[in-house]
Amino acid sequence: MKKSTVISIISVVLIIPILFGVYTENFIVRDADLYTILLLILGFSLLLFIGKIINFFGFNNYDIEIMRRHDVINAFINNNRIVLWIFFPVTMIMEELIFRYYLISFLATTLQLKIILSILISSIAFSLYHIHTWFSYKSQAILLINLSYTLLLGLYLGYLFYTLGFIVCILIHYLIALYLYYNLYRKNFRKI
Repeated sequence: MKKSTVISIISVVLIIPILFGVYTENFIVRDADLYTILLLILGFSLLLFIGKIINFFGFNNYDIEIMRRHDVINAFINNNRIVLWIFFPVTMIMEELIFRYYLISFLATTLQLKIILSILISSIAFSLYHIHTWFSYKSQAILLINLSYTLLLGLYLGYLFYTLGFIVCILIHYLIALYLYYNLYRKNFRKI
């Protein structure tokens, strides 16, 4: 079974409980004040900036060459719009459902942990989930950069989940990831 099919099935199954009202209190925007919007913009800009620095200084030539195999980089190289506009967003939805929507909600609501602790645990789990990069690339640099960056991204998305809701998390996660992969592609693989 193809990876995209498995991710799509998992995403659909994860959406079913939402239809029955499970943890729906953080589904949409709750607190859209000026302070929250400023933190949204600041965090978004900071993560893009860190990502750009990583893309320029974090990888050696070997790392860059093996990242050609990444689904999104490969989709940019081969102009595969189905991966870029369907599969990749579905992957972001699945990750947000697991790590923000269900895990944070379960920790804070069901286990009654403090919100900050729930976000931290979810962010660590989200980061460790990305350990699969080791099995794909066998590069310590790629692994450490990916784990560190996804931890920061998880903390940011956890904050957004509690202030601006689940839908905003999906959108921001997708935009940041797509921007970073596009920059990596543009810098290293695009034919000029």
